[in-house]
Amino acid sequence: MEYIKKVLSRNEYPEKNYRACQGIINYKKRVGETRLINACKRADSFNMYNFGIIERILKSKADFIPLEDEPKPSGADNSMPLHDNIRGEDYYQ
Repeated sequence: MEYIKKVLSRNEYPEKNYRACQGIINYKKRVGETRLINACKRADSFNMYNFGIIERILKSKADFIPLEDEPKPSGADNSMPLHDNIRGEDYYQ
């Protein structure tokens, strides 16, 4: 897991980094692998590598919110709806 490697490479005491990694890995038993991976991806997007951020993400259930760089589900289309009142980009040229 890339996130664990980044936690271990922090400029902290090695024992502190090791305990943070143990705490993060122990969350897998409580919340499941998918949620933990999503939380690690979110924390990595913030460039924060510690146990506390993973704990906050999981407690606030922010791991369920998709990241902006991830593709949206196939049903989520943000295009304009078709309607007679909507002029579109061709009208303003």
